[in-house]
Amino acid sequence: MIAPMFSRLRQVLIAGGVLSLASACASMPGGDSRLAQCSSLIDRVDKRIAVKQVGDAEAEPVDGFSYLRINRFLASFREELGDAPVFDEWVRRLRALDREARIVELQNLGAANIIAMVDECAEMLLTRDAKDAAFQSRLLKAARPPHHYNDWVRAAGLYPLTHIGVALGFERWKVDNLPAFGEDPSTWRASETRYATPASPDLSDIDVGAFIDLSAQNPLGIPDITGSVLRRMAEASAPVFAIEETSSADKLGRPSLGGDGAAPHTDPNDPVVYLRLTHTRMDGEVLPQLVYTVWFPERPKEGTFDILGGRLDGFVWRVTLDRQGRPLVYDSFHSCGCYHLFFPTDLVQRVPVSEDGDLREEPLTPMQAPRLQEGERLVLHLTSGSHYLRGLSTTPSWEDAKALRAVDEHAAPEFGLRSLATDETTRRSLFSPDGIVVGTERTERFILWPMGISSPGAMRQWGTHATAFVGTRHADDPYLLDEAFKR
Repeated sequence: MIAPMFSRLRQVLIAGGVLSLASACASMPGGDSRLAQCSSLIDRVDKRIAVKQVGDAEAEPVDGFSYLRINRFLASFREELGDAPVFDEWVRRLRALDREARIVELQNLGAANIIAMVDECAEMLLTRDAKDAAFQSRLLKAARPPHHYNDWVRAAGLYPLTHIGVALGFERWKVDNLPAFGEDPSTWRASETRYATPASPDLSDIDVGAFIDLSAQNPLGIPDITGSVLRRMAEASAPVFAIEETSSADKLGRPSLGGDGAAPHTDPNDPVVYLRLTHTRMDGEVLPQLVYTVWFPERPKEGTFDILGGRLDGFVWRVTLDRQGRPLVYDSFHSCGCYHLFFPTDLVQRVPVSEDGDLREEPLTPMQAPRLQEGERLVLHLTSGSHYLRGLSTTPSWEDAKALRAVDEHAAPEFGLRSLATDETTRRSLFSPDGIVVGTERTERFILWPMGISSPGAMRQWGTHATAFVGTRHADDPYLLDEAFKR
């Protein structure tokens, strides 16, 4: 199998201009030479991906292990991998992260026809390295989570001084915007346009809890909910988006890319909500989280000196479920990582954290989430223009809402927005290799750069959201809720 594979690979790569391998590729001898050729292949593919700037930032490559990637959630298990089955399961998941990222990268490189070959090579290298007695210790040392704050930039920007002004600005934002959560949402109804996923057969908490339990039967106890089950669960917990609409900037749509590096835009005739499953760790349990992301064409500028406006504006809503299928905490933020808010249910309470006593941004809880009765959905009320969340309510009916098409962010070939077709033969990611959406830069970056976050205000990819300018906080920190909320 492997020798014909490399013979085909040589022709594909040379003809397609992706790589040029030595003639030995075609006549693959056995043993170490075969493995060396595999290592060379992946190295050259990675170099070509870097040159063409089609790298994917959702998970971090593990230094020295070119066939593995890691995220903050999986990195949180590093001290808990003493048993062989647990370690093997962890490695399998690192391999799966790399596999998906490579599919995205190779599609965007124009080399989708070598995906299977590269994956087979990656598996061979993993099998070889796993036989090394030092494999586990070397991997645990190298498997570090990504960090999206640059301490050198903070030092250059005199962060100990400049963060004070930013903290004061954030206090003004809270004074201007958080009181809206005390208003009656019914007064906004006339000016709002509602969007919702189509109604699906109701799932009880017992049903959802059973799905969670069954899907967590693995050595790490991670609920693996996929496919139609994930879609049913996501639709059962999906909110209704009630958006104050005063212009075309307030219409939800599907982001897309034109050819020749055209700036991203949205199609208002195809409103989409992107779904993904993530996980958090709370009270010693791994809990599932349902993430919903919608996109606006822009945040329009309100004047010449508006530093916050720009192309595209994404809004993220996350539902954290307990192992019985009940919502514990909701949270929201924009796709820039800004305006991170938390809404605990009556099953948890906010507890003091160290950020409460200084200038760092604390987990903001503007209100407790309303209790849902059977058959109800949560309604998210968003303002026009800024698309700030201004209130939560419930509704038993949403037949008047515009239909939102639900898209699984891990479904091939687009993988959400990571591999979009720009014409019949070309694919591109909405996100650059550092996770930023090029063309969505905001003027605020010239003011907030000392906070150490790359291009503050720009839209960015899942896994790269730093959600506090003052202090440090990542949206996908697996212990974020465990530290701020207790059952």
